[in-house]
Amino acid sequence: MRVPISPSFCKMGFLKVATTNMKRIIIVSLLILAGESAVADTPSAERSRKPEESKNTYALIVSGINKDPEERLAKDKAVMNLRRFFLSNAKVESNRLSVLVDNNSSVSEGSRVSTAENLKEAIKEFTVTIKPVDRFIFYYVGQANVVTNKLRFNLPGEDITHEQLGEWINEIKASSMLIVLDCPGAGLAIKTVAGQGRIVIGSCTSEQHYSTQFSEYFVPALVDSKSDTDGDGKVSLLEAFTFASKRLDDLYRRQQLLKTETPVLEDNGDGLPSQQPWRYKRDETDGLAASMVFLWNK
Repeated sequence: MRVPISPSFCKMGFLKVATTNMKRIIIVSLLILAGESAVADTPSAERSRKPEESKNTYALIVSGINKDPEERLAKDKAVMNLRRFFLSNAKVESNRLSVLVDNNSSVSEGSRVSTAENLKEAIKEFTVTIKPVDRFIFYYVGQANVVTNKLRFNLPGEDITHEQLGEWINEIKASSMLIVLDCPGAGLAIKTVAGQGRIVIGSCTSEQHYSTQFSEYFVPALVDSKSDTDGDGKVSLLEAFTFASKRLDDLYRRQQLLKTETPVLEDNGDGLPSQQPWRYKRDETDGLAASMVFLWNK
């Protein structure tokens, strides 16, 4: 026997189902909103704890003129070690590495002359090629002098100022940059070339205008297991910087000489470098970003 169902009963059943479904939709929506709120409330430092991996690494090594034969040989050795490191250890493809040196350099093979014009052209080529996800490394090792509060990089022919260098480099769209200036008065240029996503290393402060030896210790430190102080099997930029800085301290101490070069590092974008970035946890200054960047893993 079939029991007839009244229209009013059907209507009540439909409303009950609709109400239940609506409650489910509301609950799901609230859960989604709560999840988004939790992400939004997460500190940016936590969300970006692991830096984004760069797609490709491009490097430009520049060495200027040097009239002292012994010092020129030391700079040439640094350039050769850098080129070897980039190609072999850092796995930079040869077509993404440019080397500019003086005419009298012993590493002129496969390199261009480091004139202002060639330097500007090399950076322009990188500007066209490099994408935002890529990493760019600029490394200057050579002489410079300070004139009217401007750092002038001594190149064959016409010098360039740190302001010109900053203007050219700023055209490159790489989100990750390493800029190393191993020359007298290097600290003077740091504020000009600093920025978000950039690690800037200077071989000395803006007040120190004597020849520097930073690269002689920093470049080997990039692949020296002794630099790996935390024993994680890889050398960070901060570890290499720290190792080189302390080796320089030992050098001046052994020779009982007045220290004329104090390496500095800037990596938080404020343009103010630190002389002891290894103390970043306590001082809350530079050093955190450099501690998370590795150009080579053992």
